[in-house]
Amino acid sequence: MVNSVRVGRTIAGEWERQESESERLNTRKKVKQKKIFKIVSLIIILAAIAGIIVMEVSVWMSNRAKEEAEAVVLKPTIDIIDEAGTGITSKMRDFVAQIERDFADIGLSANRAVIPAGKMREVHMFLNGYDFYVKLNIDRGTAVSAEDAKRMAQYVVERDIHPEYIDVRVSGKGYYK
Repeated sequence: MVNSVRVGRTIAGEWERQESESERLNTRKKVKQKKIFKIVSLIIILAAIAGIIVMEVSVWMSNRAKEEAEAVVLKPTIDIIDEAGTGITSKMRDFVAQIERDFADIGLSANRAVIPAGKMREVHMFLNGYDFYVKLNIDRGTAVSAEDAKRMAQYVVERDIHPEYIDVRVSGKGYYK
């Protein structure tokens, strides 16, 4: 048995081929490149999936916004009188349509809207059943303005006050004259 082992060689050396230092470095380099390739491939795939998701969500949101915009288009059913004769803007028309709907939602009905001369952001609404008009500001929310107008109308009717108008242009405040 002594004859089978040679001097200067290990047992492992007989069973495996010895690798040189450069071969080991090349093998390590290839393993590292494979890991990097896998990581980069995974990042690219995740980025592509994220891009597809973002595109689908944006398309869905734009479609939803279009549907909501189409569903919310209101047109006023009452007469709008422009005292200055300068023309009725789309913002004014939209405001009148919205406030008309909000008045209807709380049980009031308007019969006409007047845009006074010299007033840029004001609308006077004439309500059925009342002998006064309501001054409104188009920059204020229509639902809140309608609710304030209803409260003011109840206030003046309960106290048997006969004002020329009620003014709900300022949030939380109601005036009459």
